[in-house]
Amino acid sequence: MRAPRPLGLFLLASFIGAGTEAHAAPESASPATERPLRLLLTSDDGINGSGLRLLRDTLCAAGHQVTVVAPATDRSGSSGALSLNVYLRATRSEFSCGGTTREAWAVTGMPSDSVLFGLSAVLGDVPPDLVISGMNSGQNVGRAVNHSGTVGAAVTAAEEGVPAMAVSISIHMQDASTGFSQTGAAAPHAAAFVRELIAQLRDTARPGEPLLPDRVALNVNYPVVLDAEGKFDPALVQSPRVTSVGHGEVVRARYYPVDANGIYLAAGHICGLDIQCAPETERDADTTALEQGAISITPLSVDGSARPGQGWLKSRLRRP
Repeated sequence: MRAPRPLGLFLLASFIGAGTEAHAAPESASPATERPLRLLLTSDDGINGSGLRLLRDTLCAAGHQVTVVAPATDRSGSSGALSLNVYLRATRSEFSCGGTTREAWAVTGMPSDSVLFGLSAVLGDVPPDLVISGMNSGQNVGRAVNHSGTVGAAVTAAEEGVPAMAVSISIHMQDASTGFSQTGAAAPHAAAFVRELIAQLRDTARPGEPLLPDRVALNVNYPVVLDAEGKFDPALVQSPRVTSVGHGEVVRARYYPVDANGIYLAAGHICGLDIQCAPETERDADTTALEQGAISITPLSVDGSARPGQGWLKSRLRRP
């Protein structure tokens, strides 16, 4: 058995080999792929999320076999939560995909429910080549990774041994007055980048090799970079970086009493907009890459063990 390749070096080599195609513009559409992939799409924004639909159409146009299974409603911030011992409704519909008709399922559960339902009840014995969660409106980096439904769905797929990818598009604080409209302007470019990234993973895989190492998911965050007029400029987007999960905050929760009956308002404050948060301290952090206008790709392991802490704990538990 050949040893697996280090994922970070593999990704960097892929991007160097791809040159500027690594973040190709949406108008430079790829022809139908020679080897279409079976893709399962979901989104914590729900079945009607604009990012999911744009990514679906982009991947269908590239010739892939796309199946959509997503929550019936917005389930943002649900992490990897599951609905257990309750009844779920799954509603089937169809959509046009590259000249064929494909299935879409709306599930009254969490994003991770949708992934597991899709893998077991929809696709059955033939797993997809890749599960893609997104595209989310708003970055999922730093501490937000642990709470993100977008990331949680991808990690759930990886736990099942299926290659998976979470995709998010950042918001820019200077774009707040427009309701972050430039995130929408960046979306076609983000979808084009995902299309090219999938092609690179496919084309550089060894025969019979999965697109990603076992129990690894990718967390992709595409930056919104504004020009002097406050408009998204794809030419300003920097090449992809392989990053680590940062320690920085994206959103900070605060709880405000509403009345004397124990009712509180759970408010989410966006760091850098209406609250100041601690600066990033992690080297090669995903948060830093986004701030510098670069596409961030973070390999995530589903193994939550803190291995550096094992020796520390053993030493502390020793009896004198």
